[in-house]
Amino acid sequence: MGGMVQRIPRTSALRPRMRRALAAVAALYLVGVALVVLWPSPVDRPEAGTIRAVFLWLHAHGLPRWLGYAQLEWTSNVVFFVPFGLFAVLLGVRPWGALLAGVAASAAAETAQALFLPERTASLMDILANSLGTLVGVVAAVLVLRRQPAPVPQPASDRGPTAS
Repeated sequence: MGGMVQRIPRTSALRPRMRRALAAVAALYLVGVALVVLWPSPVDRPEAGTIRAVFLWLHAHGLPRWLGYAQLEWTSNVVFFVPFGLFAVLLGVRPWGALLAGVAASAAAETAQALFLPERTASLMDILANSLGTLVGVVAAVLVLRRQPAPVPQPASDRGPTAS
């Protein structure tokens, strides 16, 4: 049975240019996350009336009443953290480490909101949603990496001269 476990390829197979580009996009993503979670007021506040109006219209046209703003917000939190898990694993963090980092980042964000941002509402449900998003990203990255062809080792004679 031990032979059935497939080892996840490490990201060292990524070309340096691709790895740098991925790291740059991940850094931009993290800046965006920091801006959203540490914004003094809820980021959706300016659009709250529009969102409510859209849901009223959708409910009037057949959308079930149980599906509303709370579900949209929760789903948004899940989707918001998918890149966290994806980038972490693609940049070389082990899957379990990426998941733990996502949970810790989410808990830190919610703690910061509770302690320092009186207009924000810290929520255990947000931590759960963000953690689920991280997990989805981790799984997606693992699947992507498993589809990568294994690097073909070069014979010693093809490697060129080595320094002694």
